[in-house]
Amino acid sequence: PLFNDMSCAGCHSSPVVGGMGLLATQDVKRVNHHGPVARTHSVTELGVPCDVAPGLPVGADVVSTRVAMSLRGAGLLDVIVLGDVQANMALQPEAVRGRPNLLADGRMGKFGWKAEVPTLVEFMGDAFRNEMGVTNPLQPRDEMNGCGANRHSPEVDGLILQGAAKFLNTIDPPAPTAACLALPGAALFASAGCASCHTPSMPGPGARQALAVYTDLLLHDMGPGLDDQIVQASAKGSEWRTAPLWRVVDRGKFLHDGRAKSLAEAIMGHGGQGQAAADAFAGLDAVGKQALMAYLGCI
Repeated sequence: PLFNDMSCAGCHSSPVVGGMGLLATQDVKRVNHHGPVARTHSVTELGVPCDVAPGLPVGADVVSTRVAMSLRGAGLLDVIVLGDVQANMALQPEAVRGRPNLLADGRMGKFGWKAEVPTLVEFMGDAFRNEMGVTNPLQPRDEMNGCGANRHSPEVDGLILQGAAKFLNTIDPPAPTAACLALPGAALFASAGCASCHTPSMPGPGARQALAVYTDLLLHDMGPGLDDQIVQASAKGSEWRTAPLWRVVDRGKFLHDGRAKSLAEAIMGHGGQGQAAADAFAGLDAVGKQALMAYLGCI
């Protein structure tokens, strides 16, 4: 009976369907100890009686704003295997080495701001229930019980989730061109330490072609400034999955809560294990910063 939107595209809309949400109304409030998210709409808006109020639950003790992230390229992340992630992790300098968000069943999380979901179809199952109030085989029970929330659960079958995941496989961002990768900013991206966590490529399936992902899929402690006090699987409040940077210039706002309105502001918001890279960026002259932004603008 409660939901944030009536479709995935209601929030994931910019610059194309499956992209991110730029509007504050497309953000989500994640809540600790009172269900995964606070839902902003009720079926009462559709003429269905319900006395359960939308919005933050009474007594919510920890609330974290989360931007509707871009889902472009999510299908690429789905095929990356734990062994390749661990091999890349071993190459990282100890000071910035991340760790996988290992779930209770031993699988590695890859999706979500804190890599708390292991597969794309499970990510769809969570989103259908949490964001749209639609129960499904992977999330067959709603987090609430009022207004007949679970009377007809699950409300959709697995084909719906698989179809949504297959659609996301059609909106992969284009790989960077050779000209882009040869820009002076590429060397600065590496020397500033950005590439240590935003790994430019990971092995793909089949012939093991390289996938330009710009993430290591690992959790990193980003310091107290980015600590939202929300624990998800093994991820602590200050730990976040390295965000993929493909088509990052399309996004409009940055960091998990959208507080940064530019790439430069987002870089300077890095603390903890990202502090050294932020300091290196701050130490660049104007020409260097412009070169780095040009590179980020084409990956």
